[in-house]
Amino acid sequence: FTTVGLALRNDPRVLPETAGRVRAVARKLGYTHDAMLSALSAYRHRDARRFAGVIAHIVTYDPKVMLKTNTRERTMLGAARAYAQSQGFTIEIFQINAPGMTGERMSRLLRARGIQALILSPRLPGPGPIPDLEWEHFSVVASGYSITNLAVHRCCPHQAHNVLLALQELRRRGYRRTGLILSPSVNLRTRGNILGAYLADQRARPPAERLDLLLEEGVDRSMLQRWLRAQKADSVLLTDYPMQYLAMIRDLGHAVPADFGVAQLSRSGDTDAIAGIDEQMELLGEATAKFAISLLRHNERGLPAFPRYSLVEGRWVDRPTVRAATGDPK
Repeated sequence: FTTVGLALRNDPRVLPETAGRVRAVARKLGYTHDAMLSALSAYRHRDARRFAGVIAHIVTYDPKVMLKTNTRERTMLGAARAYAQSQGFTIEIFQINAPGMTGERMSRLLRARGIQALILSPRLPGPGPIPDLEWEHFSVVASGYSITNLAVHRCCPHQAHNVLLALQELRRRGYRRTGLILSPSVNLRTRGNILGAYLADQRARPPAERLDLLLEEGVDRSMLQRWLRAQKADSVLLTDYPMQYLAMIRDLGHAVPADFGVAQLSRSGDTDAIAGIDEQMELLGEATAKFAISLLRHNERGLPAFPRYSLVEGRWVDRPTVRAATGDPK
């Protein structure tokens, strides 16, 4: 009786093969799920603190080093752990590219531990593939787009929304010619979402207000100066190295923020003095853990034919690198 009840509730303590057999028989007998009774049961047991299992946080970096220096990753992981704990799960870190580790060996290790749910951390330091695991045994959610070789469910910052929000806020402050500096590596990491949103916005502007973005790796002072002059920019959106760009812009004689606005699309760590978008890593971490647990409870294993995406909108944060807002954007 207990096994049947757990199987019908998609409880991860029941082996997927056993749960599948139970549900097949239940369908033949005409069983239908009662959502109201399930909600009542969840309410009655909401304070239970039973251990439900371990979720693996798969990383491509040395966690002892990166979690000390990467504020975004540390914040996101902390939020994911807090939500997972509220549901009876713990999250443990596993480095998939550790010395001597292979996808086959990692799969054996995870299965020996009884782990059935995986969160794939953003690939660091750069975007690219990760080793294959035996995906058919796991419920899998990736954070962000930087893992490039998998069709997988993902939780991501809503980068297209964030670009449009930043442009709107800059126009509220009187800036009319906002350029974008975007490195090819960031463009790959964000799957073209930043680039696409910016180009779509530029296409909707009057021709006299359109700018060509700077899509280059390793922009130096002279390249930046030529681009700013050619585009007649009065403000800029940054995606990486914001402190270096801000210093170069000021060194070129631009008065920030009186005559020139500077904003970034991903605020974190030591860039708190620059205005721009807070991608809300706490919400992203919580959403990622919630997605993984949902897949686990519904016995959805393996890589999907058609992945689903959960997007988290960012919020604008004012800082002295932009003027005060004067009204509605034009």
